[in-house]
Amino acid sequence: MDWIEGQLDDESIFPQKLGTPFPPNFKEVVKTIFKRLFRVYAHTYHSHFQKIVSLKEEAHLNTCFKHFILFTNEFGLIDKKELAPLQELIESIIVPY
Repeated sequence: MDWIEGQLDDESIFPQKLGTPFPPNFKEVVKTIFKRLFRVYAHTYHSHFQKIVSLKEEAHLNTCFKHFILFTNEFGLIDKKELAPLQELIESIIVPY
């Protein structure tokens, strides 16, 4: 999480001034950030979900994860093979039209 925070705070990657261009490797950096965040979700679901249920917070986790996955899917930020640990859950979120 510290690495992600460092990336988000780095103005050469995420410019703060209007009109400042994003770097050529911007999408690759964002993809790495999202891949790492996905791993946090995967760990949470696999190792801590029962605790989250006992706290009655599973609806909140599921809503956050749904938004994360829909955004990830919309912009192609994580390779399909990386999503394998939670594929069944993801398939229940992304309904083909």
